[in-house]
Amino acid sequence: MLRPRLRIPRASPFAIPARSSMTQLPLAYRSYHSIPPLENIPEQEGKDGHKYRSIDGFLSPIAFTTAWDYYQTHVLTNLNRLAAETNYDSLQLKDVVLQTARDPLQAATFNYASMAHNNHFFFKCLSPKPTEAEKMPDTLKSALINSFGSLEALRELMVNTATAMFGPGFVWLVRTDRPLQKQGFRVLTTYLSGSPYPGAHWRKQSLNTATDIGVSTEKGLQAGKNYLEHSVMGAGRSASNFRKEDFAPGGVALEPVLCLNTWEHVWLFEYGFGGAPKSVLSQTKAAAEGGEGEGEAENAKSGKEVYAEKWWEHVDWNVVEKLAFPEARFTKQ
Repeated sequence: MLRPRLRIPRASPFAIPARSSMTQLPLAYRSYHSIPPLENIPEQEGKDGHKYRSIDGFLSPIAFTTAWDYYQTHVLTNLNRLAAETNYDSLQLKDVVLQTARDPLQAATFNYASMAHNNHFFFKCLSPKPTEAEKMPDTLKSALINSFGSLEALRELMVNTATAMFGPGFVWLVRTDRPLQKQGFRVLTTYLSGSPYPGAHWRKQSLNTATDIGVSTEKGLQAGKNYLEHSVMGAGRSASNFRKEDFAPGGVALEPVLCLNTWEHVWLFEYGFGGAPKSVLSQTKAAAEGGEGEGEAENAKSGKEVYAEKWWEHVDWNVVEKLAFPEARFTKQ
């Protein structure tokens, strides 16, 4: 009777590798997108010995595991399946997004890559402990006040924008760079798997597939480039360090620095539709046991709004500053 040489340890249900269900490829092609580590939120060990992550007062272990471990595994597994034996399997997620955004045949690859990128961006800006916006780094604080008038105005704008979104997506705080204008910050929304990067906004897809000028033909591409160039130059934009073909008509250079995820699988089980003060899971369990459960009465706010308010209290502003002013890391050294 043959015995295996290696004993494979039992995997924790809270840490499933993104490539676990992938078909094995030849070694020459074996390059995968894997779940990146979340160094900002350390793991904890439960009574059963399994490791998990959570953010007290914001995301419970099951909510965190669903939104990060399970969902990130889901989108990366599908991305790896689509990108196998292509150039996309070894690129950074952002590069995959930008290279596939304008190709209708790569719509599925774009969707999974963009969702993986956006979801990671959301989690990497979180703090495991409550934070105070007023105590953010002075440089970032001054810049945000100049752009929005006050930090409270920014908070209300992001919370209200997330609450008003009729459908899942993301709310972004982005740094904008306009030629001959002072650097500023704006709030941007993207629905579903939409990307905040301007290079992914102009989807080269014709309105009528029966026309003889298609998006993939030389004539169609040239027509689009000419329209884009005229639109940009007509707006007075002549800075030579911007490539015109990278932007949609009227687009500007920007970089995301903060992200709020509004997909239902992130907040619904924790906060409910009506913003119940106790999680839906706790109330469901209490009802199954014959009790009414605490916090059964819902408050006037929606669950998404309560979730967005709690999110603001757990933003890691030091991470946001590094993303907003990457050049400062070199000048301080």
